[in-house]
Amino acid sequence: MSIKSAADDEFLKTLENWLSSQTEVLVLIRYSRAAGDKSFEFQTSLAALQERLRQFPAEACVTVFRNPQLQLRGVVDGEFIGKCLSSIPDGSEFVVVETVLTKEGSHSWLDFTAGESHDELREALEGRRGRPVAVGEYPPWQEDSPEVISAYVPTEDGEVRRGVY
Repeated sequence: MSIKSAADDEFLKTLENWLSSQTEVLVLIRYSRAAGDKSFEFQTSLAALQERLRQFPAEACVTVFRNPQLQLRGVVDGEFIGKCLSSIPDGSEFVVVETVLTKEGSHSWLDFTAGESHDELREALEGRRGRPVAVGEYPPWQEDSPEVISAYVPTEDGEVRRGVY
């Protein structure tokens, strides 16, 4: 089975179509040979997403979600925590993504936490009081579908291969 390149015209055309019909897509990036490191980003234009794709290291797996994800949005306070706890079933895998970049030196990222219980969700949110976040059940990233597409960042010589995650 062949794997898709993140530079492939068909992959990019799919992303262009998705972004023409909605305001944003969620992107999950899994980094190869990085001890399970991953990150999340919200992208609102194909041009910005293509620029980011050029910045990712070779063999990174880029998964994009067509349907809106992490729909609980707001600044964390007691009321928001209650809303999240009542919206996400206890025992469901969740993710909390800050929507403002964390910066250290020349590096920046959207800080996130994942977990599976209400205790973990409460803890993740309490530690982010006053910060804007996006929260929801962990997106279904394991298999491509009409609503989820994955591709791999090619090496400098254009070779496309799965990384080690």
